[in-house]
Amino acid sequence: MTSFRTLPLPAMMDTSSHDLAGAFFTPLLARAARYDRGVGFFSSSWLRINAQGMAAFAAHGGRARWVTSPILDPADWEALLLGDAARDDVVIRVALERSIANLADTLDRATRSALAWMVADDILTFKLALPRNKLERGDFHDKFGVFTDATGDQVSFNGSYNDSLQGMRNYESIKIFRSWESAFAPLVKADDERFDRLWNNQDPNVRAFDLPAAVREQIVRLREDTRPYSEPEWVALKRIQDERLSYRAPRPTLPPTVTLRDYQIDAIDAWFAHGCCGLMEMATGTGKTITSLAASARLYEREGQLAVIIAVPYQHLVDQWAEEARSFGYEPILAYQSKARWLDPLNQQIMEYNGGYRRCISVIVTHSTFAREDFQRTIYRLQGTSLLIADEAHHLGAEQQRQSYPDHVPFRLALSATPDRWFDDAGTLALRDYFGETVFSFTLEQAIGVSLTNYYYYPHRVELTDEEMERYADLSAKIARLAHRDDTDAQEALRMLLIKRADLLNNAENKLTELAQLITNPDDVAHALFYCAPGQIDAALRLLGIEKGIRVHRFTAEEVPRTRQRLLAEFSSGQLQGLVAMKCLDEGVDVPTTQSAYFLASSGNPREFIQRRGRVLRRAPGKQFAILHDLVAIPNPTFSDQAGTSFDMERSIMRHEFQRIKEFANPALNKHLALDAVWDMARLYGIIDF
Repeated sequence: MTSFRTLPLPAMMDTSSHDLAGAFFTPLLARAARYDRGVGFFSSSWLRINAQGMAAFAAHGGRARWVTSPILDPADWEALLLGDAARDDVVIRVALERSIANLADTLDRATRSALAWMVADDILTFKLALPRNKLERGDFHDKFGVFTDATGDQVSFNGSYNDSLQGMRNYESIKIFRSWESAFAPLVKADDERFDRLWNNQDPNVRAFDLPAAVREQIVRLREDTRPYSEPEWVALKRIQDERLSYRAPRPTLPPTVTLRDYQIDAIDAWFAHGCCGLMEMATGTGKTITSLAASARLYEREGQLAVIIAVPYQHLVDQWAEEARSFGYEPILAYQSKARWLDPLNQQIMEYNGGYRRCISVIVTHSTFAREDFQRTIYRLQGTSLLIADEAHHLGAEQQRQSYPDHVPFRLALSATPDRWFDDAGTLALRDYFGETVFSFTLEQAIGVSLTNYYYYPHRVELTDEEMERYADLSAKIARLAHRDDTDAQEALRMLLIKRADLLNNAENKLTELAQLITNPDDVAHALFYCAPGQIDAALRLLGIEKGIRVHRFTAEEVPRTRQRLLAEFSSGQLQGLVAMKCLDEGVDVPTTQSAYFLASSGNPREFIQRRGRVLRRAPGKQFAILHDLVAIPNPTFSDQAGTSFDMERSIMRHEFQRIKEFANPALNKHLALDAVWDMARLYGIIDF
């Protein structure tokens, strides 16, 4: 490879007086070790014009980098301008996929295959530039380049010339600068540094995107026959390393023991149809874990590589997901508790993945660890195809959690039976803006009889004691006095009073009396869950365990993960007849053997009661149906004037409780019997239209 200094390059060249391909690009490419180009428009026809120079460039191991504008039609640009950064890759990818299809149709086979081989071998690497901040709505319109030879000498050029066939037809010109000439050395250095800033995303007003992996794969597939140049040294080295390390490269795939249901296949198809971004609203017990892992395996097959981040709300779910993920061929790192257990292995695997030594890596992380700076800093180093799966994704809409969304992860899948956050529109909006809208929905009602078992539902009205009724009336009167005040202090006081009244109803003393009457034969109790309010749990354990002699155990946040696993195993085997829980069984805990549930504490939050019902309805061998007992404290109205504003407000609050009961009753096998109980309760408040 000879030096640039032997070339008789003029200070300026134009398309009218010079053959830019033959007199400029070909001789420089034949001598260059590196070629960096920032240009407003690139067309693969440029390769055909400069085929001789590119062949020599590839033959001696040259490597080129292009920063260019994506080829987008007006509709695509509009989508980018209206959307946020999280949508950019998707829009660019779709537009470029159209360009690749056109490339396959219009280029001759030799040029098309040569381009594909050079992209596959990393001889040509592209990034796509979009102006932002003060340059927003503008174009990346620069046209400059820097050639570097093996000795370190550089030639830079600037001008109006685009890398296209039309660029050769237009009247265009370039000015040429040599690094070994002292007068022009600062200009060459400035161009070299400017390109590096663009390439490394250090320009505050231009954002550079990696070529989407899906588009790169489409280009690579255009390869035909063999390379039109010798195999580059780094490609041969990587191939040897891949062969040596192939045993370390797990290949995620659907296990032979798993047969996807039709709705799970539909869910995966819908996610792919939306660019592998979006939210699946699937009821508890419908196989969200299996569906998402199957989707990831299919994405791996398409992309040829994949880094998967699975974020779950609780530690015990990390272990559950890990078991399922291993059955799909993953070897996940488990990231929770002390970072000494996971930080170094994760860093090592990311380094190997970025270097091409691993085709697949995976990490399963709790939501709290996911939001930590050390985890975010580590995954920020990920390059190439990556996927974020968020289980119980509604948690990630919390203010602290939504600060940690990784924008550089192009593929995103959110899972939740109830994704919209209770009284948190901002969190819901942030969640949907990042992950995308719902691409598939499979409700609990749809799932019953398909992937969930049928059930009987028995609502039981519980009356308050005289003392509780006095407290309830007192709280209701205070609530009524604050209801129409909109100052901050009044609203906070109102919120606290509503919480106190809800706690009073949840902890109603007669709920335990009613529970005792429902359990007539303790020996018949098997695989039963008892959902209690925090203030009830000790009394419920005393009633069930001591007075009734039932083998029960508490299941709360106080139990360590190992104890929880033991309790679930004993519950499943029948050693324990029941578990007494608060919220720990709401999400993720797999207890399919559950035969019956007693709800002593209810919540106005739809997510909680939907999760609890779905937990009980999971299928298990020999389980024909489930039984749900709902103990509901419905006090007599505290305001005698049923035409008054205070009574209307109290009735409005109770209407939400009746709506919850009705939602439980409608899909039940004993629907009409259960609804009759609802109407009887609702008549106390004159509610007949819910």
